[in-house]
Amino acid sequence: MTQLANSDTNYLEGFFPGSAFTDEHQLTQLRMLAKRLRLASLPQIHGMLAGGHASKQKGRGLDLDQLRQYLPGDDIRTIDWRVTARTQTPHTRVYKEERERPVVIVCDQRTPMAFGSQRSFKSVVAAQCAAIIAWAALDHGDRVGAFILGDDDEQDFRPKQRAQHVLQILRVINDFNHRLKQHKTVKNSLSDCLKKLHKGVKPGTSIYIISDFFDLSEQDKAALFNLKRHNHVVALQVYDALERKMPPPGMYAVTDGVNEGFLDTQSKQSQSAYQEAVNVFQQGIEQTFKQLAINHHQIDATDIPYMALKIALEQRGAK
Repeated sequence: MTQLANSDTNYLEGFFPGSAFTDEHQLTQLRMLAKRLRLASLPQIHGMLAGGHASKQKGRGLDLDQLRQYLPGDDIRTIDWRVTARTQTPHTRVYKEERERPVVIVCDQRTPMAFGSQRSFKSVVAAQCAAIIAWAALDHGDRVGAFILGDDDEQDFRPKQRAQHVLQILRVINDFNHRLKQHKTVKNSLSDCLKKLHKGVKPGTSIYIISDFFDLSEQDKAALFNLKRHNHVVALQVYDALERKMPPPGMYAVTDGVNEGFLDTQSKQSQSAYQEAVNVFQQGIEQTFKQLAINHHQIDATDIPYMALKIALEQRGAK
């Protein structure tokens, strides 16, 4: 990853203050930083959304681009009935047109995200990334929506192209973040979230999923595949460095905010078992996204997330 100059680091420090909880004003101020980013042009996706972006997507317009076999998700109004009758196979007309790009941001604000060892909690970094993506999309002329996932609550925002709408999304993210002080039991799953997304988003949407993916399972591949078929999906995995490697040998007092205990890292056996579990967990996540050809980026909560987020936003996905 590209290293930041000292001047850039000092500049970015003001946008990413280390914290255990979010600050709504700070999330709003990230719009100034978002102006320095650009969103990648979409890969080819079969969808029917009219709007103002010239892209490589195809849809209903004035100029016929091609005639091809009908695909699930195509608008039935574009079916060429004469060709369909002649070939006995459904065919659809594909037109060149300009279109908008709806952007939907999934922001995980569940208890496992409320962890941080050095700079910020993962939940704070997730909120900051969500804010930057939302502002960058809005400044790009796109409609912005969100799905905010809490321990026992969730909130869905339909895509709209208004600054007040983005401010409302950030206000709710901030509210969900501060609820993490209550240390509730996690009832909502990422799996249910993915299924609801599949039902709710329109083809041609850019979906950014920001989470630590602690509960991503083998069964979620089907839901992710369904999302990826007609949308541009990017997975942003927020992690803390301490989660990847046990602290030096010793006896540590630990707490989850409710229960207290001790972590013994003196045993080589426990160190080996921990590292193996971490490797299996991470390899499973990486393999899932690789198999589905979903862009997967890792963001270290102990660092300033700007460069990692910049690469994720500006990298064009393959379809």
